[in-house]
Amino acid sequence: MGSQPNDEHDLTERTSARDTGPTFRALLIGIDFYFPNRLPNGATYRNLRGCVSDVGRVEVRLNAQVPGPREITKLVAADTGAGVPAGPRSDWPTYANMKAALDGLVARTQPGDQVFIYYSGHGGRVPTKFPEEKGPGGRDETLVPMDIGEASTRNLRDLDLAYYLVALARKSQAIVTVVLDSCHSGGATRGVDVAPRCATGARAEAEPTLDTTERPTDGVAPDDELRAAWRRLVASRSARGVVAATSWLPASNDHVLLAACRDDQSALEANIEGNRRGGVMTEALLDALERLGTDQTWKTVYERVLARVHSRFPSQTPQLLGEGGRQVLGVKLQPIVHTVTVIGIDASNRRVRLRVGRAMGISKGSTFGLYRPGTTDFTQLDKRVGGVVVDEVMATESWAVLEEGTPVDKVELGAPALLEDVGSVELRRQVNLFRRDDLPPGIDQQRALAALEAAINTRGRGFLVVHTSGTPYYQVAINDGGQYEIWDPSGKPMPNVGAVSVGAPNAAALVVDRLMHLFRYQTILEVDDPFSALKDALRVELRTPPPGWSPGDWIEGGTVIEPSGDAHAVQSGAYTFVRVVNDSNRPINVVAVDLEDDWSIDPIMPPDPSAGYYTTVEAQRDVWFAFQSVLRPGRTRAVDVINIFATVDDADFWWLLQPPIDQPITRSVMVRSGAARDALFRLREALDADRNTARVMSTVSKPGSDWTVRQIRVVTS
Repeated sequence: MGSQPNDEHDLTERTSARDTGPTFRALLIGIDFYFPNRLPNGATYRNLRGCVSDVGRVEVRLNAQVPGPREITKLVAADTGAGVPAGPRSDWPTYANMKAALDGLVARTQPGDQVFIYYSGHGGRVPTKFPEEKGPGGRDETLVPMDIGEASTRNLRDLDLAYYLVALARKSQAIVTVVLDSCHSGGATRGVDVAPRCATGARAEAEPTLDTTERPTDGVAPDDELRAAWRRLVASRSARGVVAATSWLPASNDHVLLAACRDDQSALEANIEGNRRGGVMTEALLDALERLGTDQTWKTVYERVLARVHSRFPSQTPQLLGEGGRQVLGVKLQPIVHTVTVIGIDASNRRVRLRVGRAMGISKGSTFGLYRPGTTDFTQLDKRVGGVVVDEVMATESWAVLEEGTPVDKVELGAPALLEDVGSVELRRQVNLFRRDDLPPGIDQQRALAALEAAINTRGRGFLVVHTSGTPYYQVAINDGGQYEIWDPSGKPMPNVGAVSVGAPNAAALVVDRLMHLFRYQTILEVDDPFSALKDALRVELRTPPPGWSPGDWIEGGTVIEPSGDAHAVQSGAYTFVRVVNDSNRPINVVAVDLEDDWSIDPIMPPDPSAGYYTTVEAQRDVWFAFQSVLRPGRTRAVDVINIFATVDDADFWWLLQPPIDQPITRSVMVRSGAARDALFRLREALDADRNTARVMSTVSKPGSDWTVRQIRVVTS
């Protein structure tokens, strides 16, 4: 074990007594400021702007949602513009301080504790010091300390991190979670307000993020201990048959790892929807924790993170490895429902005062359900007396207005209030018209973009607006060939969306129609209901068919396919089985649709309206359907997202369907009644409106309401 931290390095904030039970121990590292550095390939780790903000927001979320004893250690380097970061040197995330903090974490952790390690900053790669483990020419992934410009310092390598994780999980018997909002793959960004968290500026012929600087070769422990820790994790991964899309760490039952992106992608930072600048993945994680709470599994939270990130930034795909079925931010296996308390009632103005505020992530417009005192089962609708909407937010308290129909005489002091919605589906998305200064002569960029702006103002129907501030949702630029291109916020062309010649008839209108098509698809992709009582009652599996099965045979059996990071991997032409299990005590109606990467949404079950609006699954029974993965000509990879909707109501979801991009959308069906209508029918009406007048719209239901959605991602190669 390495040296233990002295008092100067023990940057721990203890927020409650440590002798009352297992302790939640967090190490949060955020690096905006990097001392001057230059890699041999010409690349540089430039200063960032959102990493320290990330740490601050994560700390607020942990304090708001983690019950019981906890300690939080922070190492941060803010860029003040003064040539050195703010704060004492002992707080800086140098290699020595990062190592000391991890050593101290291992030394203090006791059996039953939960350990949460969060890193926001640059990631990198170095030639491996263990080719016998990584193979000839192998790479070690790294967390890059702020003093990497000094040749005498070191990177914190993946084998170093593996050593600490094994020590925490095996020696200290702790429950370990690692969140890395960093990348190790190079990639430039174009446009506004988006930056990658990796080295940039390498020579064209060089590996963009590889650091070949000669540095001390000793790690955080002797080489044989590092090698043994890595082999332990690899053995665990091999036993489970999981091949991950990130090489940061092998998949293991010893920990949960949430990584910002795949190995060949960049982790991005930006300003998302008016929030402070920060990591795209961190913003999605905080949104999921606020919306879902901690009485969820990491897999459920990850599904929300993946949809939120990948719908807006297709070039970034977060990864989840390890025990995805473990409860988020908790050491107990059973769910914990977190409520706040009614501490004041203003009957004359129909307002209540809640013991929750800005410090806990609450904002104006957040909604709470009010329940009878003593309620513990929040799926029992007879316990809910009404709802409130926050209209005044203070640091630790808020005032909220009673919803129409909520009787003020039924609200009691000390009653529990359950957070039901802190966010909504975004219905107004900004488009940046990116003006280039390197186009060939003869391309009238100004005229082409002016035509596009006019088309956005008319055909965009209020759903699309021209970008004015923050991070846009889409970008449109003119390429060297005089064509409109639709980009994501980082400046990468949207996949499977062709370019349009600016001289083509109605070119600007066609581009706006494509943007509207993308907008509708991505809105449906993000639909989520975190509160329904059906959420935990709906179980979904992807399976291989049994040996000898052929189309037309009975669909049942086979072997469960474990996901690899963000998706299940299948071969082109192969069939898979989807099993949907109803673990509730009442029948549910199920529909499955396929969101394909040509931006179409097709039915899977039932296969068409003539087969019925839905398939009914009786209580404690299951239903199976087959799904074939096929690559179109000229394609080497395809991504399908299978959304499975369930409701207890007589409802249909055929309005969700749409053809591939550039084909007109026609719909003539209606959601008929019930809770699904309350939430999703309003979304359909909004998307089909002649003119959008709302910025956002809630689609989540109240606890105890009766619809939900689950998601499976399938990658075909």
